[in-house]
Amino acid sequence: MSPDVSQPPPDSPTPGPGPDQGRAAGDDAGAPHALREARTLRPGSSVVVGVIGALAGLGLLVSGLLTTPRSWTLISTVVLALVLLWLFVVRPSVIVHAEGVRLVNPMRVVDLTWPVITEVRSRWALELVAGGRRYTAWGVPADPGRPRYGRGILTVGANRVRGKGTSELPTKSKVEAQVVAAEVEERILADRRRKDGRTPRIATQAWDPLSVGLLLAAAAFFLLGTFVV
Repeated sequence: MSPDVSQPPPDSPTPGPGPDQGRAAGDDAGAPHALREARTLRPGSSVVVGVIGALAGLGLLVSGLLTTPRSWTLISTVVLALVLLWLFVVRPSVIVHAEGVRLVNPMRVVDLTWPVITEVRSRWALELVAGGRRYTAWGVPADPGRPRYGRGILTVGANRVRGKGTSELPTKSKVEAQVVAAEVEERILADRRRKDGRTPRIATQAWDPLSVGLLLAAAAFFLLGTFVV
């Protein structure tokens, strides 16, 4: 992750940079010093699938290790499958905290604070726009049976009332893009209403060394077990 950003003392607010001075994705910017009031969101189905897949994978792995002669092709394939299961099913999540949101994707982590987010919407997953760039949260998929959420935070009314005057603002506690988008939008508007400039302007995207290294190691083991050993 990028280096931390130190928070100013409570009695000495630091003015944030101008609208066009926010950190862009990939810049050498920092994440919030501490994720205060953090809450991790991921669908329950991803946890269930992860547990079932892990148990099945471990069973195959133990069987492959105890079988003589050992099948390194089977062992390396199971190891790679377990790594992919963790990266693409279990790991993705969204962390909502006091100053913004963190998108934990398979191999990247995105940190956005409330002042830099200009659009909140859902397509196949939760999408946030900051600095003209779109960031997708892999860990919060959209419910295809519900209307897409939003086009921009200045059109909040369109998210609440559509068609024949029926309210479309999601109210369920289920972890889905439409529900999380509504919460994120409310927090952005609440932060703007304070108008104290205390929330730092951060928009960073960085590779996660652990995830990248784990995937490369599993892929290398698979190639060795399949074509060399």
